[in-house]
Amino acid sequence: MEGLSQNFQAGVEAKIFICPKTHEGEINKLHVDQVEVLIEPVDQVASLTINEEFSGKLQVKFVPKVPGACNITAKINGEKLANSPLKIQVKERQLELVGELDLQNEVLENPTGIAVNGKGLIAVASYEKHCIMIFDKEGKYVRQFGHHGENPGELDCPVDVTFMNDDEILVAEVWNHRIQQFNVNTGNAVKIFGRKGTGEAEFEDPSSICMDDQGHFVVAEIGNNRVQVLTKEGAPVSKFGDSRPGKLQRPQGCVFHKDMFIVSNYWSKSLKLFDSSGKFLHEIGVKGEADGQFRDPWGLCVDGHGNILVCDNQRGVVQQFSIEGCFTGKSVVKLQSPRGITVMPDGRFLVSDNKGHKVFIMK
Repeated sequence: MEGLSQNFQAGVEAKIFICPKTHEGEINKLHVDQVEVLIEPVDQVASLTINEEFSGKLQVKFVPKVPGACNITAKINGEKLANSPLKIQVKERQLELVGELDLQNEVLENPTGIAVNGKGLIAVASYEKHCIMIFDKEGKYVRQFGHHGENPGELDCPVDVTFMNDDEILVAEVWNHRIQQFNVNTGNAVKIFGRKGTGEAEFEDPSSICMDDQGHFVVAEIGNNRVQVLTKEGAPVSKFGDSRPGKLQRPQGCVFHKDMFIVSNYWSKSLKLFDSSGKFLHEIGVKGEADGQFRDPWGLCVDGHGNILVCDNQRGVVQQFSIEGCFTGKSVVKLQSPRGITVMPDGRFLVSDNKGHKVFIMK
């Protein structure tokens, strides 16, 4: 086996190679169906695949879900390799800054929510500038739209943004207590949803917006201590979090992942998970300064390997958790106030630093 000395990190895809060689050191080509690979503990590993390489080697890919020791057992034609099982040590993930969005001499004032479409186009909510700024897939500034006001097309403290499709976005405005739909290419307002209130399809201090797998949009409201689900036309579908168990108090972020809503809740300093019907499932994290704890959880996202990434605004750190709730890593460099996060098509992350007035690229 080759690649066992690499830096294995929780939640990051690992690759090792099985290299069957003759006594003379030549590659003795094998087929996938001749090889078995077992990685234990089994429940701590995801996405195990074996592929044939042109070189004759077999590539084994897997994602270790949590830090700790793993044993790898390989069998060829039913027989164990002589030195199996082989032990590897999985470390906590270290998220590193690798770049930032190019503002092209523009000013980005207090960025909050951030979203990326399928083509890599990036939309950032600029809270104090009352606008949405657009960046291309290379991270260069392209244009902006919106300015301070209450009329259609105007914005009052946009706090979050999500793509409905590649051409249209939804923007949550905390002080206009509404959701606006824009064409991202023209900057024109298409539709306005809601007004201030406590009823269905009404909002008070909307803090987060995302889409579910049914094409509905999902709004977390700090003022109403709930999450609402609405059709793309704005008709109410359901709401949850406004009663026990799992009662929300100042929900600040929300994402949908595999039939689950994951909500960052300020009052309890935790994440609360609900099923697709709004039934409370379990909680992740508690108040504190240590790894796996929160002071001010805001934006969050789930990457392609099922890792939950959460911005702890006051602590200046992005933390990673498994879906089950195990702390598995964090950002290496301290930020001033990370607020929004999203995953890019290539697997890297975009993180808005609210007080730093920048958007960083992490991996």
